[in-house]
Amino acid sequence: MLKQLFFSFLTAVVFLTGCQPPVAFDTPQPADVNALGGFPKRIQGKYLSSEDSSFLQITGSSMMRTYDFYLKIHLTQLDSTQQIIGDTLFNLKTNTGEPIQIEGDSVVTHIFGVDTLFSIDKSNVLKKYKGYYFVNNYTPPDTWQVKKLELSRGKLILSSINNKEDLEQLKELTESTQDTVPYVFSVSRKQFKTFIHNKGFRETEEFLKIRE
Repeated sequence: MLKQLFFSFLTAVVFLTGCQPPVAFDTPQPADVNALGGFPKRIQGKYLSSEDSSFLQITGSSMMRTYDFYLKIHLTQLDSTQQIIGDTLFNLKTNTGEPIQIEGDSVVTHIFGVDTLFSIDKSNVLKKYKGYYFVNNYTPPDTWQVKKLELSRGKLILSSINNKEDLEQLKELTESTQDTVPYVFSVSRKQFKTFIHNKGFRETEEFLKIRE
């Protein structure tokens, strides 16, 4: 179905961007900084992505991304298991359907989905350091993916470590000789501070806060 096509595409994008290259840490970052019990009121709220029509919702204990838009694809992209009857696209394998609109030689459907990016618990840790918030997501068997949040004048910047420059900087700071994926680093708080000050977390996405 069209929704399945979209989420398959979304999964592929997340996978590919996460492989440029994937970087993890052996402990939540920054090290030796106490974890927060939740997001403070200042940063809670709803934000609109400057790159697409998705929304980022930050509550006291979680960070979720909502996709709410219309997806348009060409009729030739449908496969043999899909059949259009009236204003419904049926999946012949599952005997399910979803409402659509036909626009010329294309099919249009409404897409709505929610992706939980972070939820505070024993395995997912939130920290604050030098004015930034760091969300640490546990990834088995024993590593942590880290993203940085910065809020300034209603603009939220979500940053991650996904490019070669960040990787090389971490290798230099830790004198690491790793050459296989995933790259797992053990850094001190001082090294992490240096990484931040040297423009670490280079992959960024901006969101504008919505006044409700």
